[in-house]
Amino acid sequence: MTEVITAVYEITAEDPLSRATDVAVEQSHELPTELAPQNAIELSLGLVRSIEQRAGRSALATVDYPVDLAGGELGQLLVLLLGNVSLQDGVRLVDVEIPASLLAALPGPRLGVAGVRELVGEPRHALLATALKPVGMSSEQIAQLAYEIAAGGLHIVKEDQGLANQPWAPFVDRVPRIVEAVRRANTETGGRSVYLPVVNGPAAGFDDQVRFARAQGADGVMVLPGVAGFGSLARAAELFPGGMILSHPSFLGGFTASATHGIAPDVLFGTLLRLAGADASIFPGWGGRFSLTREQCLAIGDAARRPLAGLAPILPAPGGGMSIERAPELLDAFGPDTVFLIGAGLQRGGDPRRAAERLVAATR
Repeated sequence: MTEVITAVYEITAEDPLSRATDVAVEQSHELPTELAPQNAIELSLGLVRSIEQRAGRSALATVDYPVDLAGGELGQLLVLLLGNVSLQDGVRLVDVEIPASLLAALPGPRLGVAGVRELVGEPRHALLATALKPVGMSSEQIAQLAYEIAAGGLHIVKEDQGLANQPWAPFVDRVPRIVEAVRRANTETGGRSVYLPVVNGPAAGFDDQVRFARAQGADGVMVLPGVAGFGSLARAAELFPGGMILSHPSFLGGFTASATHGIAPDVLFGTLLRLAGADASIFPGWGGRFSLTREQCLAIGDAARRPLAGLAPILPAPGGGMSIERAPELLDAFGPDTVFLIGAGLQRGGDPRRAAERLVAATR
């Protein structure tokens, strides 16, 4: 029996069966079935397994694709699941089941929850992170902020996605200064804070930036797969063995913003980025300045950590408006195998070290 990749779509159409059939053909053969090689149809054509009509809601269509259509590659899997139909409204990917044979061929996380916990020396409590910002600070100012926050006990000091190669703090100047600042804080406090610079320069320089970060003593990198491509996560892990690979959602919002198009947040941020090689996946938490609901955010957490045929679970990382005051609420909702990301909330009041200490205390 041919192994299949099973995709579940929400279909918004008057005739969901006909629309789902069109999706299955478009995503596999991409031309009328009668033009396909007749001796290979069973091995290459997507087939609608079922349609579930739901009163007042989009129908659910379950489509099976022969596993060989993915070619054992992450990029082709993405093309298969939502390639051409991502250009059409009324189709939203809401679930995917992948056979173990294909999962074994995909990058997956190198560290996952256990590896990141070992890296930061925190075996059981929630993991805490901040973003170094805003743009416009000098390298010295950013490094001082990193020092204060690391000295306050946060586990992960990562750069903001807006930092790149601006004249105030060029990448090659900024990274070694922050590495030194975080090391100094760790030496003074006995902590094990890690530093993750963002690598978002030109495609031709991606490898060089990752290698530079590693050579300077960073502990991993943050990658923007919406800009650099999903394959950039695995590439960063290859270039930085033992380093933490953090995924940022910048430029991915177009996939999740519509209720009738794109990809459900838990599939994108919890499953697909995990398959691509993220050890932790940042996404906008509820109650902040973005629009995901509590239910959607908790579903991302579940997808990131659920058993998946040998792939390590990864850390969901809600951010985008978290405050110290909300820390107990969010910890209770997500549980400790989570990275809680707070930015501006640590800088209000002018004492980021003390604010970091308060955040640590609020999550114990």
